[in-house]
This record gives sequence, structure tokens and C-alpha cells, in this order.
Amino acid sequence: MRPASLPSITSLVILDNEGKRIAAKYYSLEWCVLVSPRKPLNLNTYSSCAYRKNPQKQVAFEQAVFNKTNAATQELDVIVLEHNLVVYRNAVDFQVYAVAPKFENEVILAAVLQALHGALTTLTSGVMEKHVLLEHFDECMLTFDELIDDGFILETDPDIICNRVSMQDSVVNLGSIDHPLSQALANAKEISRNLLR
Repeated sequence: MRPASLPSITSLVILDNEGKRIAAKYYSLEWCVLVSPRKPLNLNTYSSCAYRKNPQKQVAFEQAVFNKTNAATQELDVIVLEHNLVVYRNAVDFQVYAVAPKFENEVILAAVLQALHGALTTLTSGVMEKHVLLEHFDECMLTFDELIDDGFILETDPDIICNRVSMQDSVVNLGSIDHPLSQALANAKEISRNLLR
């Protein structure tokens, strides 16, 4: 039995209906290649100078995932491929994948995928098509960053993710009488009126 730990994600991938990458982020050293075995190894991060990304491994994995899920018509499904748990969801002309080690909880992985899909749906104004996603590519990559950091799940609420990507705080009505800042401004106005009389 493995020790208790935080759920981790090894990659988020979006492929078009031909299996070509639209967007992807890989968070695990599984997708890297050892450059120099003489240097001290830090197995927990990309920042180690002994590793670099291996695009050939990534593309081969993406093709294997696409070939396995291409004919699927379900809205949300789970598969085990090689030693990875893959949860995916189809859109109009692309698929969104969340990948984790096979021992991770598929419900948590599905929640991550639903958060990603929900945030992308909101950011693209409900039009989940490849050309619209490419127009919002920067927001797509920011969504990845707000959802996952170095393989660890940061947030699973699509609304909060969208607010962070759009650089907005939570919705606050400053004109509301219940807001402390509004109360302070109202008090300041009242005091200044009283002083000017």
C-alpha cells in the first residue's frame, strides 16, 4: 500500500478530431528524458538540470490515447492506458484529456476534467469548437495553470478559475450597503457633510 498523498495529475491534453495537439501541459518526469546522469537528480521537478522534456514520448502517448478513444461517443469516460488513468470528454471537434497515475482516484480526476471543461466553456462563451479554442489559446493555457500547478490540483470550481484567468476578484457589488467599503465611504460622506455645515 502506498503512503497517503495529495492527488496528482501527470498531464492535461486537448487533441483535435485528427489526433493533433491543440494544447497540452505535462507535469511529470515520466514525459522527460535524462540528459546527464552525473548531475544530482531531483526527481520531483522539471527544474532539475538533468532532465528535459521529451516531445517524442508525449506525441506517442497522445497518439495512443487518441487511437483508443477516437471512436468513443460518451460525454465522459475513463480508460487505463499503459500505466496511466485517462479521463476524457468529447467536444464538437476536439477531445479534452486529464491523465494521472493509474492508482489515482478517477472521481477526483473526473472533477478536474469537469472543471477544465466548464472553465473553457465559460471562457469561450459556450462555443466549444476548435477554432474558438484556438482564438482563446492564451486563456486556455492560463486555465491549465490555474487548475494544476506542478501536477497538484489547485482549484476545481470553474467559476473561480474563470475569475482568476480573467483577473477578476470574486463578484463584489461595491454599491451594496452590506459591503464594508461601501459602509466606510457612506460614513466618510456623512462625517464630511456634518463638518462642512
